[in-house]
Amino acid sequence: MKNIILIGMPACGKSIIGSLLSNEIDFEFYDADKYLEESENREISDIFSEDGEDYFRELETKYLEELSKKEGVIISTGGGAVKKEKNMEIVKGNGIVIFLNRKLENIAKENHKNRPLLKNLDNLKKLYDERIKLYHKYSDIIIENDDDISVVVNRIVTTLKGKI
Repeated sequence: MKNIILIGMPACGKSIIGSLLSNEIDFEFYDADKYLEESENREISDIFSEDGEDYFRELETKYLEELSKKEGVIISTGGGAVKKEKNMEIVKGNGIVIFLNRKLENIAKENHKNRPLLKNLDNLKKLYDERIKLYHKYSDIIIENDDDISVVVNRIVTTLKGKI
């Protein structure tokens, strides 16, 4: 049974959609960032500030590898997981990768106090420009998160029929 991997910008809806999708298709849901924080007993913002982004990315790879060994799960990745090709090789090994695309102006409306790389709109635009090609490169399916969450979840369920 294949896994479902959700990629996209921070605040594009990966966690909430992943959680709701898990109820619809009876897959266990994992938020990779929360899994990392619980495993390390530290918040990502602390890891960034104390050990740097490179160290965080190493941990991210370690825990994506751990989660990807499971079958029939939904994994919501961190927004920057696509920056490391190894991460995408790991998750694509047994997964269908869905890019949740959301307009920047809607992402900007979210509260980013716990997201170290999104301190202002300029950073958000810079991240988007750096990552958009990677999201497209690694995705098997692109879903627009441009409607009510339940509509987006139903769109995913319909798109996945016969693929998992």
